[in-house]
Amino acid sequence: MGVNLDLIKFSIGPIISPSHAIFSCIFFTLCFVGGLYFSKKTRIGGNNPRLTKDHPHVIMNRVISVVTTCIISFIGVWLLIHFSGGFKESMTILSEIYTTLVLLGFSLPTHPYHILNTFFIPLGLTMSLFIGPLFVKFLDKELPFQAKFNWRYDILNYITSLIGFRNLIFAPMTEEFVFRCCMVPLLALADFSRIQIIFLSPLVFGIAHIHHAWEVYVTNGRTMATAKFAIFASIFQFFYTTLFGWYATFLFMRTGHFIPPFFAHIFGNVMGFPVFNMAAYPKKVKKGPATNPSLYEDVGNSIYWYNANNGSKPQVK
Repeated sequence: MGVNLDLIKFSIGPIISPSHAIFSCIFFTLCFVGGLYFSKKTRIGGNNPRLTKDHPHVIMNRVISVVTTCIISFIGVWLLIHFSGGFKESMTILSEIYTTLVLLGFSLPTHPYHILNTFFIPLGLTMSLFIGPLFVKFLDKELPFQAKFNWRYDILNYITSLIGFRNLIFAPMTEEFVFRCCMVPLLALADFSRIQIIFLSPLVFGIAHIHHAWEVYVTNGRTMATAKFAIFASIFQFFYTTLFGWYATFLFMRTGHFIPPFFAHIFGNVMGFPVFNMAAYPKKVKKGPATNPSLYEDVGNSIYWYNANNGSKPQVK
């Protein structure tokens, strides 16, 4: 499993200055966002008005840019710890790199029990936060193994497309690597408190999404109405991504592993922002499936329901 950063802090003390840690986090963010607009050929709103963030050419070039940022961030963390004296003098470069990977949450569970903990329990916790939207999907019969769910169309075709790969795999993986795996260890080794790391570091994650306002503006007409909508949408996205960042950072710090926040990010992207449309469903649709008497015949025999319907089978299904 991952390394307990508190044990590292209290055993060797803070080895990175707070200013260096903060500067590094800002630098990683600038590399992450700036790289998306570095090339004029893939810059949204540039010389080619037909380019959008979903254009295959833009996606592929941004993949290269973000992978480069991930490499820069990893090397930055390693060098900062190295030149701050955080590694033992007897350690080889390979040992330092391995230790850095462990600090960043990349270690293999050695016991099946730990595999269960790492992969599934945090995911279950994340799913519980979406219990409302999941219930709506249940009512719409859009969950796996329900009538309106198709494995090939809803999963395979989408995830194997460039857009689906970006949204469900690449973006969660790289964002969690840079904004959680690379930033949290630096802040912890700079002796920031748990509360400071959990609630302040995701602000950088939220700010990194503000650039989407520009993309909304240039791809929807560059009008005053579009500008207002883009600003409102970016402010909303800032608060939503910051809120998720609090949760993802908490998961990373509690587990010390990359997988829990990565899975949480994937699931969050799959679900999207909750849509509060329960009022659109008739009352019997909302309460019927969860109280279907056939679910409880072996417990209470649903005697009151059958009695209320003159002994007939329940009509709500």
